[in-house]
Amino acid sequence: MYEPLSLSWWNRISSLIIRPRRSLRDVPCATSPSSPARGIRLSHPLSAPRSYSSCDTDNESFYRYSGGRWLWDEEKQLQTRYKRFNVPELQRLAAKSVEAQACVSMIKLAEGGFNKVFRLVMDDDSVVIARIPNPNAGPSFKTTASEVATMDFARTILKIPVPKVLAWSGSSKNPVGSEYILMEEASGTPIYKVWEGMEIHDKLKIVDDIVDIEKKLLSISFTRHGNLYFAADAFPGCEKAEIDGNAMQSEREETAKRFVIGPVVDTRFWSQGRDAMDIDRGPWKKPEDYLKAIGDREISWIRQYATPKPSHGSFSVSGAQNTPSSHVALYEKFLAVADSLLPKKQDLVRSTLWHWDIHAPNLFVHDGKVTSLIDWQDVWAGPLLLQARHPRLVRYDGEVMLKLPEYFGTLVDKEEKARIRTQVERSLVLWVYESGTKKCNPILHELSQLPQWRTIRDTIEFASNTWEGDILPFRQCLIRIARHWDEINCHIPCPIGFTGDELEAHHRDGDGWNEEAEFWDSLQDFVHRDGWTSNETYDQALQMFAQLRQRGLQHLTGEERRHFEKQTRWASTT
Repeated sequence: MYEPLSLSWWNRISSLIIRPRRSLRDVPCATSPSSPARGIRLSHPLSAPRSYSSCDTDNESFYRYSGGRWLWDEEKQLQTRYKRFNVPELQRLAAKSVEAQACVSMIKLAEGGFNKVFRLVMDDDSVVIARIPNPNAGPSFKTTASEVATMDFARTILKIPVPKVLAWSGSSKNPVGSEYILMEEASGTPIYKVWEGMEIHDKLKIVDDIVDIEKKLLSISFTRHGNLYFAADAFPGCEKAEIDGNAMQSEREETAKRFVIGPVVDTRFWSQGRDAMDIDRGPWKKPEDYLKAIGDREISWIRQYATPKPSHGSFSVSGAQNTPSSHVALYEKFLAVADSLLPKKQDLVRSTLWHWDIHAPNLFVHDGKVTSLIDWQDVWAGPLLLQARHPRLVRYDGEVMLKLPEYFGTLVDKEEKARIRTQVERSLVLWVYESGTKKCNPILHELSQLPQWRTIRDTIEFASNTWEGDILPFRQCLIRIARHWDEINCHIPCPIGFTGDELEAHHRDGDGWNEEAEFWDSLQDFVHRDGWTSNETYDQALQMFAQLRQRGLQHLTGEERRHFEKQTRWASTT
């Protein structure tokens, strides 16, 4: 099913196997990134639940990640997701939180890249959901404390259907031996279980509810950009959460009394040694200050930690990618435009809580209504321009067809009829969402009409960690900014520019990236860019890369072959 690429593509793909990375399809001139402007959290398919009794002494499967495999760096990936905790104590606290006598069963319900979620059933049939963060989830205490406060704010202030938190701890110094959140079970049915079988009119009701949820998120903005925390948990660096603009007095008073805004928990401000660095993590008064914090953070990190990699002929990274000063030079260009890049209309960049991951696994429905929205860990109060995006549930990039064609009834090919019906349904879902947004949330429609808004957002997104990621998409964004500056800010001359030699070097570095994009597109839902694949497809995926490796060994000679053989041993099946 997944054929190896032709030998003519080998030079590019072999370097990909040595150093798997994102492709040029992620650059704004192709497809903009779907990840938010905060720490990217991979949501891999979930492992099948396994049931345990409360007296089970073998809880290793609770601790380790079992939702899939990695083709490379698996030991490292598993280590960052391995979390031991005291299972009997978690069960005891869960029972206590709902005034039950004991927990009678516990399953691992879901498992993403950053958390483990368990379903605990009590002796009185009540249910508690427990969420245990992995070591890679983010800064200790802050990540859990902010998630709990944000869920409470969404539920009590914004009136969004969110499970109630029953108990939590932001410290691992407790009987459980881990941070944890105990919450009510989300009411309703996960929408991914029923979406495909729903009638179109029921789907459109769900879309209306999503528009309403986004209206509630837009109803309040803040005077600072950062993460929400309870005032009772405030620590140095937190400021009172003050609502900006129109809001009821009761909302203003309750928010100021119960909540604060503090530093972000975005892992890109805390990972790979950044946790020990003296950098600005907010809260920020102006959105431009957030942009500057990103640029300053990366320059400081590169100067302290970036070490050029050894050269290995045609499989080396580009000269710019491997030169710290090249990264610093681009970040200095980024800082030069930071004050002038964002639109001046404050509504477009106001500090707004935004749930960027409204898609099937996080939505629950009952009787044609959204009954619960989960997974608030990444939600923060940030610039609206950088936050808002179409929910994944409504996204559709194909040809829009709002009604069945006249010839539909004459079709005899069942597959063709199903394809057209799906096309119409997806078109209607998108159209109803965009129409409802234009009517109920006009600021979102205005954002989508802003010249070069994707370029602006993508530039800020790709500004994160170019050294461990890739310099090319970030540079491509900055080139586009310089090229389209008159559309972005016509009031001042563009503060940055690129020479002819720099542009020529950029095009040389980018040679072959489209082939790499096609390669990853061919593996969509099969192998992720970090090497993850499902337990069921691991052997097939490894065999495919082993074939690629074998062809590379046949194609290469000398030092390049020796380097390639060493670096791709993970793909060897012998």
